[in-house]
Amino acid sequence: MNTVVTEQRRTPARAAVPSAGATPVPGNRLGRLFCLTLFTPIRRQWAPVLSAALWIAKWVPFAQKHILQFNFIHFVRWTVVREMPYNGAPQVRDRLNYPYLFFESNFDGPWQHYIDAFAYVIPADIRFVWGRGIAFPGPPPAEPLKAWIAMNSMEGGSYYCAYPEASTRMVASALTVRTALDQLIADSSGMDATDFKARYERFLCDVQGHL
Repeated sequence: MNTVVTEQRRTPARAAVPSAGATPVPGNRLGRLFCLTLFTPIRRQWAPVLSAALWIAKWVPFAQKHILQFNFIHFVRWTVVREMPYNGAPQVRDRLNYPYLFFESNFDGPWQHYIDAFAYVIPADIRFVWGRGIAFPGPPPAEPLKAWIAMNSMEGGSYYCAYPEASTRMVASALTVRTALDQLIADSSGMDATDFKARYERFLCDVQGHL
């Protein structure tokens, strides 16, 4: 498979999305997390431009921060696919008629809010990535985009998340508390009861917003 991949992630994560307005399919949700998987054709003349842009975005911090400004995203990945994976004989090589953009993302639900954020906050980015695709409705508004996504989405075959009941904020807060607790343990070595009480109270004040 000839691919160009760029991805961003915050926490581990299971795969795809229901039709717009429909009840979420059980295989597309795990705990708090919803999943979105798209496999959409790219116009041949646009594929080299998109491949180059995705490769550059993988190494440019500004592009990474631009996507991760949405603090409900656990993982997001784009892959340009030109042929199906070949596993050797007797399988026949299957080269696609068009290059395809394979998109995967996991996020704190509901999925409609995820699409709204993309459509209204970074519409230029969305039009750049998918806008030369077939029948793509350039956002905003968000509703035609949701319908297009529902038409092109795939149900995930497997989906793993280490913390299915934890949002990205919850995981980030837990890491902050753990770091502060490790520092408390290091600082308290050799303290008497009075000094430890003062240090412990300061620790509680520092992390109370994360508890």
